[in-house]
Amino acid sequence: MIKFGSTLLASVAGFVATLYIAQELGSAMLGAYSLFIAVLTWLKTGFGSGLHYAINKRVSEDGDSSRDLGAGLIVQTVAFVFVSLGLIAVRDPLNKYLSFQGAALMILTLGVLLAFSFVISTLHGEQKVHVASLLRPIDRVIRSSVQLGVVFLSLLGGGVAGLVWGYVAGAIVATAVGVTLVSIRPRLPDRKHFENVLGFTRYSWLSGLEERSFSAMDTVVLGAFVGTNLIGYYEIAWNLASLLAIFATAIVQTLFPTISNHTSNDEHDAVSNLVTDGLAYLGLFLIPGLLGVLVVGEHVLRIYGSEFQRASTVLVILVAARLIYAYEAQFISTLDALNHPEVAFRVNLVFVTANLVLNVVFVSLFGWLGAAVATGTAACIGLILSFRALRSFIEFDLPLREFANQLIAAVVMGCVVWLGEPVVVQTPAGPILTALLLVGGGATVYFLVLIGISNRFRTTVRNNIAI
Repeated sequence: MIKFGSTLLASVAGFVATLYIAQELGSAMLGAYSLFIAVLTWLKTGFGSGLHYAINKRVSEDGDSSRDLGAGLIVQTVAFVFVSLGLIAVRDPLNKYLSFQGAALMILTLGVLLAFSFVISTLHGEQKVHVASLLRPIDRVIRSSVQLGVVFLSLLGGGVAGLVWGYVAGAIVATAVGVTLVSIRPRLPDRKHFENVLGFTRYSWLSGLEERSFSAMDTVVLGAFVGTNLIGYYEIAWNLASLLAIFATAIVQTLFPTISNHTSNDEHDAVSNLVTDGLAYLGLFLIPGLLGVLVVGEHVLRIYGSEFQRASTVLVILVAARLIYAYEAQFISTLDALNHPEVAFRVNLVFVTANLVLNVVFVSLFGWLGAAVATGTAACIGLILSFRALRSFIEFDLPLREFANQLIAAVVMGCVVWLGEPVVVQTPAGPILTALLLVGGGATVYFLVLIGISNRFRTTVRNNIAI
C-alpha cells in the first residue's frame, strides 16, 4: 500500500503539472517535450535498465552483494561515458529530430536518470520497495514545481529546455535522498562479481527494453511520421492510461524481490501463491478504467483543452493495452525472479521486434491511431508467450472468479455513469468539475459493488484498514 500510495502521489503531481503545461503551452510544445523524454528513456533502457534488473536480483540474494554493487557501479559508469560520446557525435541530427538544441541536455539528463534508477534498483534489491517508493513523489513534486515555475514565470529559458531542467532537478534531489537510504555500500569487485552482474544483464537488458518498448516505442516512431501536436495528444492519452496502471505497476515491482527471495529458498508453493494473488489485483483499476473511458473519455480529455478530445479513441485503445501489458509484465517479472532471464529474454525479443515492426507499419499507414493499435497488438503477443513460458516452470491458479467480479462491477459502474452523464453534463460545472463528478461517482459505484460481490476483495480491505 505504501508503494501504491507513493506512486499515486507522484502521478497526481505529474498530472497537475501536465494539465497546466498542456493548457498554457499547447499540444506542440508538450509533444516536443514528450519526444525528448521518449528518446531519453530509450537511452536509459539500452544502457541501464538491464543492469538495474541485475542489481535488483543480485542484491536480493544472499551473498557478497556489496561487491556485486561495486561491479554494477563501474559498468554503469563505463556505459554512460560510451553513450555520451555517441550523443556528441550525432548531436546535429539529434537536435533536428528533437526540434530544439537538446543534445547537451540529453547527456546531462541521462546521467542523472541513470543514477536515480541505479539507487532505486539497489533499494528494491534490499527489499525496501516501500522506502524506494517514497523517492518517486519527491522526484515528481520537485520536477512538477520547477516545470510549473518555468511555465508561469518563464524561468530557465522557458519552453522545452525549461521543462527538461525541471526533470533534472527532481531526479537530482530524489537521488541524493535515495543514497542516504541505501544500507549497503559498493566495494571493489573482482572478476567473479562482474560475471555475476553481467551474466544476468546479458539477458535482463531486454526485459528493460521490452518495458520501454511498450511505453515509448510508439512515441519515438511517431516523431518520424507526425507533427509534435499529434504527439502531444497521444501523450496525454498515454499519461491517463498510465495513471490507471500505477496500482498494477506497484504490485509487479513489490512482488519481484519477494518472489526472488522465495525462489532462492526453494519455496515454490509460496511463489505460486504470490503469482495468483498478484494476478487477482492487477486489473483492479484498469478494468473499470477501460469501461470508464469508453463512456466518459472525452470529458476527461477536455480538461486539458478542447483540442485534446481528438485523442478519445486512442485513449480507449491505450487503456486496453495497459491492461493486457499489466498481466504480461507480471509473468515476465516472475520469470526473472525465478532466475530464468534467458526465457524472459526470448519472449521479450519477440515482443520488442513485433512492437517495432507493427509501429512502423501501422503508423506509416494509419498515423497516430496506428501507434495505439500496434502497441496493444504487441502486448497481446507478449501476454500469450509469457504466460506459456511461466507455466512451463511453475503451476499457478488463474483467479478467474476475481476477474469476473471486477468485470461485473465495472459493467454496473459503466451503466450508472452512462445513465448519469446527461444530467451531469447539463449542470453549469466546468470541464474539470464535470470530469471529477463522473469519475468520482463511477469509482464509488465500482468499489461498492466489488466489496459486495467479492469475498477476496472484502477481506483484503478489512485487513488493510484493520477492522
